[in-house]
Amino acid sequence: MPRLTRVRTVPWAILLELGITVRDAWKKLTHGEREHLMSLVRKSQGRPGNLSARERDDIKRLVRKMEPAALGRSLAPLGRKARGRRR
Repeated sequence: MPRLTRVRTVPWAILLELGITVRDAWKKLTHGEREHLMSLVRKSQGRPGNLSARERDDIKRLVRKMEPAALGRSLAPLGRKARGRRR
């Protein structure tokens, strides 16, 4: 029988806060923009080379609109909470 690795649990409050923060960034896009972004991500299959230059520019524009720097600043404290203090 394979040995199971120990997985640390993340408190539900942190996961909830993470979800709310990401949802707020996602809601900065209109419904049409969200649909367009998702279709481009599906089309790319994770490879930017699968998209035209215009489509890559569209993705960049939409992601910028979501303000990733602000999202990162909002999520940084959550990472510290989840990691906890190590001594």
